Amino acid sequence: MGRQLAAMAVIIPAHDEEERLGRCLDSVRAAMDRLARARPQLQVRAIVVADSCTDRTVQVAQRQISADRRISLLQASFGNVGASRAAGARHALDDLGADADPSAIWLASTDADTCVAQDWLEGFACLHARGADAVAGTVEPDRGELDEHIFALWEQAYQPIEGHGHIHGANFGVCAAAYLDVGGFEPLAAREDVALVEALRRAGYRVQATARLQAITSGRLRGRLREGFADYLAALDHRMLHAR
Repeated sequence: MGRQLAAMAVIIPAHDEEERLGRCLDSVRAAMDRLARARPQLQVRAIVVADSCTDRTVQVAQRQISADRRISLLQASFGNVGASRAAGARHALDDLGADADPSAIWLASTDADTCVAQDWLEGFACLHARGADAVAGTVEPDRGELDEHIFALWEQAYQPIEGHGHIHGANFGVCAAAYLDVGGFEPLAAREDVALVEALRRAGYRVQATARLQAITSGRLRGRLREGFADYLAALDHRMLHAR
């Protein structure tokens, strides 16, 4: 049967994402529903970490919470995505209780501008059962927000294959025991996901990179943080302009 999970928590940092958070949470709820049908014994919840929001992000989250008690909201003023993810993880683990076994808890991470697949959480559970301590999935930019030429450049540069080298906080999961052992997400303004994966690998944990778990993320060229996916897409746009 492999290793078994008792609980899963989805951590969603959000900074001024009133336009996209609703779609993100709709997709996460669909993934939680599918997981509940496949593995009814598993506890599952989602935590929105509204960090330094000046728009209606909090109100969007509250509307979702009123419809689904599996979702909770944490408001913070970090101004830092690494600190937001770490706070979401602490909140999830505290909510599950001191007696919860971290080796039976999975922390999934996505972003407020991202939509996950219905089998996203179920896929994490299957890979954990087969020996993965952490899983790095792939992303695809929303074609509705991106110029078709930039999308074509992205397709040429991005390699969504098994064993890929991509790390995205928008599509990542880790066993809580491994997460806690290496100190969790660092309070970094960017690349907190990369730092965590590097720490896991140094400690000897198995990080599985797979293209079987894919998420659709925003195709905007100006994101909410520096060195994020939007900057990567903007660099492709810059390359296209200079190639003309």
